[in-house]
Amino acid sequence: MSQSHEIFTPTAFIVGQIIVTGMTGRSFAPDVRIIAQTTGHITDTTVKNESSYVLLVAPGEWTVTAEVGGVISEPKKVSLESGQSVEINFFFGRRH
Repeated sequence: MSQSHEIFTPTAFIVGQIIVTGMTGRSFAPDVRIIAQTTGHITDTTVKNESSYVLLVAPGEWTVTAEVGGVISEPKKVSLESGQSVEINFFFGRRH
């Protein structure tokens, strides 16, 4: 007799946009690393300036930072439940 088992992994999403100004040359677009950390787990992604990102994470408490050119953002803390998403945008550079 064959049995089928469904595996359910609860997920949540951290999404946002990245803007970097004043740290680029005419043809240079820096990589931006987005890092989400929780106890015992780190997930990250790397994107270009002026782009969006999505991190698929487990529900729980997360600390999110962004890094570009050795500059690290202030940490942002979020609490997510299964199926929930939160938007965290990062801005690096001078504001006009």
